[in-house]
Amino acid sequence: MAAFDQLVAEFNSTVGVEQGIAVVSISQGSIDNLSDCLLDSANGKVGAQDLPTLAAIYAETAYILDQQDLLVDMDSYFTAEELASYVPGFLEEGRMTENGPLMLFPVSKSTECFAVNATDWAAFEAASGVSLDSIASYEALTAAAAQYYAWSDGLTPDVPEDGKALYGRDSVANYLFVGTAQLGHEMFRVTSDGVALDLDRDAFKTLWDNYYVPFINGYFTAVSNYRSEDMKTGAILSMTGSTSGVSYLPTAVTTSDDVSHDIEIVVKRPLNFQNGKKVAVQQGAGYCVVKGTEAEQYAAAQFLKWFTEPERNLSFSVSSGYSAVTLLANGEQAIRDRFPDAGNSPKKKSVLDALLVSAQVYTEDETYVTKPFDGSRTVRDILSGAMSDAAATDRAAVLEAMAQGQTREEAVAPFCTDEYFDNWFNSLCEEVKQAIK
Repeated sequence: MAAFDQLVAEFNSTVGVEQGIAVVSISQGSIDNLSDCLLDSANGKVGAQDLPTLAAIYAETAYILDQQDLLVDMDSYFTAEELASYVPGFLEEGRMTENGPLMLFPVSKSTECFAVNATDWAAFEAASGVSLDSIASYEALTAAAAQYYAWSDGLTPDVPEDGKALYGRDSVANYLFVGTAQLGHEMFRVTSDGVALDLDRDAFKTLWDNYYVPFINGYFTAVSNYRSEDMKTGAILSMTGSTSGVSYLPTAVTTSDDVSHDIEIVVKRPLNFQNGKKVAVQQGAGYCVVKGTEAEQYAAAQFLKWFTEPERNLSFSVSSGYSAVTLLANGEQAIRDRFPDAGNSPKKKSVLDALLVSAQVYTEDETYVTKPFDGSRTVRDILSGAMSDAAATDRAAVLEAMAQGQTREEAVAPFCTDEYFDNWFNSLCEEVKQAIK
């Protein structure tokens, strides 16, 4: 927010003065809080604030506001040449339907990355031969996690089943969306006729086997609110998270007895399934322009043009951790030139590596974005908790069974049957179908 406010002040004192435009930045906390406030305003809720001219929101909220005819088609404020300077996929995300009007303008985007505590991984590699470079797929990660649990458990032979988790991920919803796409199934395809569902049982079983099963075995975990916090305490060695969040990755691990040691973080491309397509998530907020006077709408467009000029866009990208949205600013050399001293700062190096990963993903991979539809916010909430909640609940049950004298193999057995998975999967399918009716 500080980086954005600095640029707002710069705009107001330069272009704003010249053109008679003043931008006032007001924070509503998180994007989710802002979305709720916007919807309250749009619905005329008592006590709600007036709708702003510009607002940073996700596509699901933009879709709802567009359905109420509140948003401006920004195509009319940009020439074809101007639009050609932006990353095409970012603009496509801002169109609620294929080839539809541009309702959400890209400003800050990110993808996911695989981040690893390479320092502590080295000890595991020396003992097991499992190199970091060998983790090129989710299947390889799952196999390595089982080995890491067994190895770390063996370090204390007098304490059974105290092995450690190798991995955790922040957004399990992204794992489901992107994972099914990698396996050839787009869960929600928005067409002119509505939403076409593709909830494939085999694809979900592959996802289950490479998240839920290792989780209940203790190979994966989620302890704190964010996995970067789990890396800081040594609860995990690796994680999947947003490229925009790498500045929060730790530079040291502090254990429960306050013993600390420095670590090197390696930021790598997001993982794919072994036989899947190279698909990565594309996420982040965009700016919508709410209908008002012509002067207000024109002023909003002028600010967006100024804000996303390549040099300025890249400056914001470097300071915020979000990817630039123009093609020029996403070039590898342009990004590297902004980090002349990255080698002297672990955090700057992580941000540099994350921006390079993002640029590579946007250039080489297929990026996945879910088009919004009626009920899409509810569906994402369902998917956010469906597998992760089941994994956490059943892991607790496994630990209780082990405390009662069962072996880990005996404790996890009831949860690893096809019948148990099918019950979970069928329940999820029914809940999703109800949400989009």
